[in-house]
Amino acid sequence: MAQPTQAGPRKALLAISMVLGLLVLVVAVVTVRKLAEPPEPQGACVPLEVSVSTEKDEILAEMADRYNAAGRLFADDRCATVTAHGLTSGTSAAALAQGWDAAGTGMPAPQVWLPSTSLWERKISSGGKPSVALKPDSPSLMSSPVVLAMPKPMADVLLAQYPRPGWNDLIQFSKKPWKDYGHPEWGQFVLGRDNPLLSSSGLGASLATYHAAALAVTGRELTEQSVEDPAVEAVVHGVESSVGSYGDDAALYAEKLFEEDQKKEPVPYISAIVLQEQLVHLYNVGVPNADPARLAKVADPDAQDRPTPPNRPLTTIYPKDGTVVFDHPFIVLAGTSGLQRAAAEDFRAFLGEPDQLARFAGAGFRLPVDADGNPAPPTEQLRRSLGVPGDQALTRIETPSPALLDKVVTGWQKTRRTARVLVVLDVSGSMNDLAVPDRPGSPEGKLTKLELLKPAVTKALDLLGDNDQVGLWTFSTGYREVLPMSRVGDVRPQLGQAIAGLTAVGNTDLYNTVNAAQAQMAQSINPDSINAIVLLSDGANHPANPQARADMLGRVNAELNETSVRIYTIPYGADADRTTMVDIADATRAVSYDAQQQPLEIDKVFASAFSNL
Repeated sequence: MAQPTQAGPRKALLAISMVLGLLVLVVAVVTVRKLAEPPEPQGACVPLEVSVSTEKDEILAEMADRYNAAGRLFADDRCATVTAHGLTSGTSAAALAQGWDAAGTGMPAPQVWLPSTSLWERKISSGGKPSVALKPDSPSLMSSPVVLAMPKPMADVLLAQYPRPGWNDLIQFSKKPWKDYGHPEWGQFVLGRDNPLLSSSGLGASLATYHAAALAVTGRELTEQSVEDPAVEAVVHGVESSVGSYGDDAALYAEKLFEEDQKKEPVPYISAIVLQEQLVHLYNVGVPNADPARLAKVADPDAQDRPTPPNRPLTTIYPKDGTVVFDHPFIVLAGTSGLQRAAAEDFRAFLGEPDQLARFAGAGFRLPVDADGNPAPPTEQLRRSLGVPGDQALTRIETPSPALLDKVVTGWQKTRRTARVLVVLDVSGSMNDLAVPDRPGSPEGKLTKLELLKPAVTKALDLLGDNDQVGLWTFSTGYREVLPMSRVGDVRPQLGQAIAGLTAVGNTDLYNTVNAAQAQMAQSINPDSINAIVLLSDGANHPANPQARADMLGRVNAELNETSVRIYTIPYGADADRTTMVDIADATRAVSYDAQQQPLEIDKVFASAFSNL
């Protein structure tokens, strides 16, 4: 009888070994393939929302796209998807201090905040709010001094008299009309600057002027006590008295300035403007909106369609009595999750790499501030566009305490130039139409345009001080004076009642109303105030009359009038005649604020228009 063999078990073991080896190989192949592929689909990446100040939102949005496409990994092989939205630093600071309202801001709540300056963080702290930053000292991404910029022909006249001017020299210079300096064609000296409640440039301008005033009056640095010194207030008021209009967004102000320059009109839009050095660079290279694609062409001599510089480049003046330096901090906000904090740190590291720093330089920024808050030397780009010497020495104003900063902003509200504004509202029958008819069943879908407008106007009027003046007209089939020009402090209750009682009926008599409003304001103009009209309309003139339109635009044209009044226009709703409203604003050297596509944002639009006053 044959002996049994072990061939069967050995074959079985060999088969099992082969199967196990094949499984190991498969696992290894899959593992290698997974390592070679993106770690996770985009939807699984950690979302990171970034709120960015408007002078750098275009370039940050492009960098966010580059970051997202780079396939970077952090924190145990996680990826992040970064989204950047632009919002003025003052607006975002207010939203953060009050608890972010996505509907009110039109932006999702951020985890990272990139304002122009850490002064806003101090401003929030001064209101008794806890710090919004997770770290007491947020790192600086870049830097940019606040400067005084003037059209070159005008700067040449100033510099001939004051070779190294300070803020106080500007005060003395601006007290006289240009005819006293041999240029009667330029009219009065007009200063452009922003509202410090809303804009970083405005905040920096107020801090710088109060600092200079304190030095001139007391011979010492600015303190909480000197802010309230009547002599200091008088000096600051001297600066404010030459302001032609206030803005809420320095980036938009620079774009408007460039737009006016392209018209090649004999009188510059402003005599001087206070804003970041970086924005002057963008203006002088012909890309005031900071479009990354166009900025790339500036440095490429062979590029097609290179940007065209302005007809009148701006000269930058660094006041000898001190300037504010913006540090552009990277602030991770309280309440951000651990994973999002890790994502934020990786994005910050990405922004600090050489490629990104080169793009910041191309947009006019300097390298980050040093440990003491001093700016880096000017870049090669700034030396070319602004003529800044490489060894430039700046007099930097020290960062104020939160309490002092709050005093400065409160002081500005007392010393700013008063406003005299006529509010002209369309109350034609179409204002009874639904504001957003494409949202049936929703709460906002049930509101008419007039119902949305009333609280928006009331809220905007709260931005006026008691010593400002306001008048209220309405128009439909003809126009009506609802409230004559009055001191705001004397008529606040009546204003609220008048607005609440508005009703809509009739057609749109736009052209005749604009003619009459402009004529009345021009005849009663107050040279010591900002005189303006804020005009809202939701439709086209009825009946259509091309000749009447042309005549109206001719009557309000600032170039054809010795006394002109700026008309800030708001086309409202889908049926508004946006072209005519923009033309009215352009003819009067004002701005048109569009509420045509997003009528639900009419409150923000009105606030922006009123920030000029």
